Amino acid sequence: MHKLVKISFFSSIFLCIAAILIVIGTYFFIRTELPEINLVDESELQMPLKVFTIDGELIGEFGEIKRRATDYEDIPVNIKNAFLAAEDDNFFNHQGISYKGLIRSFIRCLSSEGCEGGGGTITMQVVRGYLLTRDQTVIRKIKEIYLALELEGNISKEEIFELYVNRIFLGNRSYGIEAAANTYFDKGLEDLTISESAAIAALAQLPSRVNPVKDPRRTIQRRNWILSRMLLLNYIDQIQFDEAISRDLRVAKNINLYNVEANHIAEIARQEVVKRYGLKAYKNGWSVITTIDSSSQNIAKKSMMKHLFDYDKRHGWRDPDNYEKLFNKNQIESLKNLNLDFLNDESYISNKDLSKRNISNILSSIFENHFYYKGYRKGLVIYVDEDQFAFIDESFDIKIVDWTNEYSWARNRISINNYGPKPNNFKEIVNFGDLIYLKESQGFFSLDQIPIAESSLISLNPNTGEVIAYLGGKNFYESTFDRVRLSYPQSGSSFKPFIYSAALNNGYNLSTLINDAPVVFEDQNLESAWRPQNYTGEFYGPISLREALTKSVNIVSIKLLRELSIDKSHNYLENFGFKKSRLPNDLSLALGSGNFSPLEMSRAYSVIATNGYIPDIHFINRIEDRFGNIIFSQNDFDIRKNINAFPWLDTLEMNIKRPYYLLDALEKKEKVIDERVAYLMKDVLKGFMKNGVAGRKSAFLNRDDIGGKTGTTNSSISTWFSGFHKDLVTTVWVGTDDFSSLGENEYGSTIALPIWLNYMDFKLDTLDIYEDPIPDDISFVRVNKSTGEIDTKAINNFYFELFLNENSN
Repeated sequence: MHKLVKISFFSSIFLCIAAILIVIGTYFFIRTELPEINLVDESELQMPLKVFTIDGELIGEFGEIKRRATDYEDIPVNIKNAFLAAEDDNFFNHQGISYKGLIRSFIRCLSSEGCEGGGGTITMQVVRGYLLTRDQTVIRKIKEIYLALELEGNISKEEIFELYVNRIFLGNRSYGIEAAANTYFDKGLEDLTISESAAIAALAQLPSRVNPVKDPRRTIQRRNWILSRMLLLNYIDQIQFDEAISRDLRVAKNINLYNVEANHIAEIARQEVVKRYGLKAYKNGWSVITTIDSSSQNIAKKSMMKHLFDYDKRHGWRDPDNYEKLFNKNQIESLKNLNLDFLNDESYISNKDLSKRNISNILSSIFENHFYYKGYRKGLVIYVDEDQFAFIDESFDIKIVDWTNEYSWARNRISINNYGPKPNNFKEIVNFGDLIYLKESQGFFSLDQIPIAESSLISLNPNTGEVIAYLGGKNFYESTFDRVRLSYPQSGSSFKPFIYSAALNNGYNLSTLINDAPVVFEDQNLESAWRPQNYTGEFYGPISLREALTKSVNIVSIKLLRELSIDKSHNYLENFGFKKSRLPNDLSLALGSGNFSPLEMSRAYSVIATNGYIPDIHFINRIEDRFGNIIFSQNDFDIRKNINAFPWLDTLEMNIKRPYYLLDALEKKEKVIDERVAYLMKDVLKGFMKNGVAGRKSAFLNRDDIGGKTGTTNSSISTWFSGFHKDLVTTVWVGTDDFSSLGENEYGSTIALPIWLNYMDFKLDTLDIYEDPIPDDISFVRVNKSTGEIDTKAINNFYFELFLNENSN
């Protein structure tokens, strides 16, 4: 017996020594293959290129990995507890490995199941994610153990947890908890509920399968299990558990992840920065700070959307897409009865044949085919009565909408100018299976429709050239095309101020009378005789230049251009930034037949707003690396370019440091037109805001220091408004991408102007009231109304007008 005990004792010692030698030997064998532990630092996060507004709002992230790093102390306790409950509740007690988990994992590795999953503490998941390949082998598992132990000995538990939640992939290109909170719930971490925190933790193991967008049912199941674990571990109490588990999973699908919608300018920033610095810009954590003001951008977007929707309603109801044919008879009956039992139906959940898939899959497919619009909810009509209808939304909630006379606008649109009678009930508007959009306000929903018309807006400081607001279209996700910079519609009457400026520069006065009467123009550059008319259909007879521009009289503009000559006008118009090669060579130029972008039009109006200076328009204020070091600065460039003593500054280094222009820089330091001509034109356009077609609509602004001009092209294909204050120029365009008409009785004054007014109602609070000083060599002179000539002795039938001094003698 004693001998057996002795043998057993020495055998145990031998096995222990052998085990130690195996562990040590294995460690030295694989040590050369192990990466240095100091690789685990913030640099491995591969922070993407981020684009911000001037006041710090994030408007874009670019790069394969979208990640937002969060410090441990800033992680809400519910998120911490949810991940601990789901992944490793003993994390703060162990030394980096779980022995029970490892035994299970090694058994799997040696079996036919393979090494996938299991046995992974949070520490092991960190080293697996940061330092190792995805090979599912015993050797990799051993490496994980060694690295986990080494990591635990080098940094704190809090630092390990921080690395884990910032690196982990949580589906839909979201890396880290902050990105996931934004992606799935359109929230910051601090705003997440317990239910939402558990839902994010539910994604940790299999984000491609457990995903609230692709499979909300499975995500809810996993979330509920995590909540039960949190209750068991005393992370939450029974009341919190009951409240959290009863919550619907309200996921923000197709969500715009940013508080400020400025996708078009963010995309331009991405293109230009990568063009200048290469692909390294995508992963080094650079921050691009644009000149965009977030408040101005937001109000511009709200103004645009409000008036586009108002316009669309004026032209009746378009039949929505209908999906009734996708459902079988039993499914239709279930939906019409508002029966939600289908949410628990697991049959055919992975079947790609829509006819054999359950209702939830069909609904998800329908919703995914339609774009997200902020402030609007997508719904599928499932029940219709005369006085109400029911719809089911993307979260599979059913809502009821009651009839009101508000919906009398929803006349059936036969064509853009032809509508059916006003509807009397919902059965005349919607049908089962219609995909509709509803405006949500304080829990109530009203039927609406997405406009077909498009719009763009650019707002800039004419003195500095800084872009303040930039909207390339109504919805970047529906169309990425940039209608500010890349669209060249005809400019219509908004071009007339530049023709009139040419006239004033060539001896004409604001009092000059031109006969507005029917005329036939025989222009060799036109295919046939031209009989232009005014948009009102009437003629005014002899009319002064001031009144003609205020009333946007077409005949006067054409006659001015003919008398000036096209060549002379072309030469002058170049001062406003218009390229001569793109200016029409016939008299239609006077009516805005030239094709110019809203960006070009805003630059041209800046010349008037600044009394003659033309700005170089830029949109990036500075670029910083992730440590705050300046890579590019607009301010530095402005300082350097004024140093004339160092000619070598205009070299490669200077080119790298050049501003980010939206148009080719003109670099005109001097005034490009006579400041007196600019002043006269500014005065007329201020009058347009008081007495022209804008007068009644703009009266509520109660400002005398703003001016502008509308524009409408033939058949109302494009409508414009460009307006200015001495510190702000804004151009709005509304039209269609297919050049179809916006409809009868639609003009710049009915669509584009209201957007500008809505925007300026906000902006004027930030702009000082000012009175333009009259430049030298301008006089107020008494003018005879009947002749338009100076008459210093007139007692009756006269008025005072501004004259250039050389024309007042």
